[in-house]
Amino acid sequence: MDDQLNQSRISRRNLLKIMGVSVGALAATPLLAACAPAAAPATSSGAGGAPAAEATKLELWTFVNTHARWFRQMAEEYAANNSGFELNVTEIAAQEMFDKLLIALQSGGVGAPDIADIEQGFFGNFIRGDVGLVDLTDRLSDYKDDLVPGRQQLYTWQGKTYGIEHALTPVVLYYRADLWEAAGADPAEFTTWDDFIVAAGGLGEGVKALPFPIHDLMLRQRGADYFDADGNVTLDSELSIETLQWILNLRDSSGVGDIPDGGDWFNPSWWGAVKEGKWASTVGADWYAGFFKDNVPELSGKWKAAKLPGFTADGVRTSCWGGTGATIIKFSKNIEPAWDFLEFAMLSVDGNVKRFQETTLFPPFIPAMSDERLQAPDEYFSGQNLGGLYAEVGPSVPAQYQSPYRAELNTRLNPVMQEIWNGTVSPADGLKQVADEVRATMAEDQ
Repeated sequence: MDDQLNQSRISRRNLLKIMGVSVGALAATPLLAACAPAAAPATSSGAGGAPAAEATKLELWTFVNTHARWFRQMAEEYAANNSGFELNVTEIAAQEMFDKLLIALQSGGVGAPDIADIEQGFFGNFIRGDVGLVDLTDRLSDYKDDLVPGRQQLYTWQGKTYGIEHALTPVVLYYRADLWEAAGADPAEFTTWDDFIVAAGGLGEGVKALPFPIHDLMLRQRGADYFDADGNVTLDSELSIETLQWILNLRDSSGVGDIPDGGDWFNPSWWGAVKEGKWASTVGADWYAGFFKDNVPELSGKWKAAKLPGFTADGVRTSCWGGTGATIIKFSKNIEPAWDFLEFAMLSVDGNVKRFQETTLFPPFIPAMSDERLQAPDEYFSGQNLGGLYAEVGPSVPAQYQSPYRAELNTRLNPVMQEIWNGTVSPADGLKQVADEVRATMAEDQ
């Protein structure tokens, strides 16, 4: 989901002191669902039949159930033409998985898988110090023109790329067409957020137009982020402060927004309020479309999607939220087979199309974007061609910059953001506090 996830940082000094795995409580976890809800631990093999004499058995860890299902599907197809290949896919709850993987890498790869999904918000922990992942830069050179640069940037540090992005994560506005129609408006016709706010005044009593959107999501729509391309902290920039104040003003000035029920966009309280028609729209990425279908199936045919309104008439009409990169562990004894499988699954048109069909993750693989299988009408969203909408806004998806200190920034920011939402800390003071703390840590580590 997004960078507001409450993540526990494991420092290099303390990592070897950890006995077992630290499973931190995940309060306010929008990031997790950036691709799908994390499943309870379970293990299953993707390939069928007895292995050949020189079998290649790979271990893959993921925290995403839909990713696991897609990986197993691709493993079966790959094994059909690669005798003896087997992929064992293990699902582990996100925080537990990332803690466990960090410990395995710090211990020289003991117990580590061959392939691991790493969520973009946690990725900074894995490029801090000695990197235990295979540098894929040269291997990906043949696909330079096929991958969206802004998405690959999430898994790139100091000129080296360590992961392959699963999703473009284009952000759109999902909206209840019937509620907006009753207000005499169609969000698909809005050009700016000002248009949205004015029209939202016509929604019925007890109906809010928009839950507070993720701060960095909206900041990226405006062309900035929490770090810049050089890794400098920009959390407390004037644009960042202004954007956070804009979010608060949805409640405090215009009265069309508020904190989402339950505190985030994934818990039962939120979905209960959505079911009752208390929210007319929300901002979400491609993967969030599946959450409507899973949590409020009875609202099929009532929801639609449109480009985000712009902050200006000629402004960007989308953003990005979430993402997960597939990585190869450098301690693996099967680096070449692991790469060959990922190339088959993640760097092919067919693999990307099948992932969209399984997960609604729109591909960041450019050759797959125009495939007609991605352009089918979606019954839940009133017969809309969601793939066509994602493809339309896709070229405008902004860059998102990685840093070894990004996970720490998110950890520090999460409780401060709650104070800002509650009005006990100003946006300027809260963002500066966290930015200065992270800058101090960066200085200590130099």
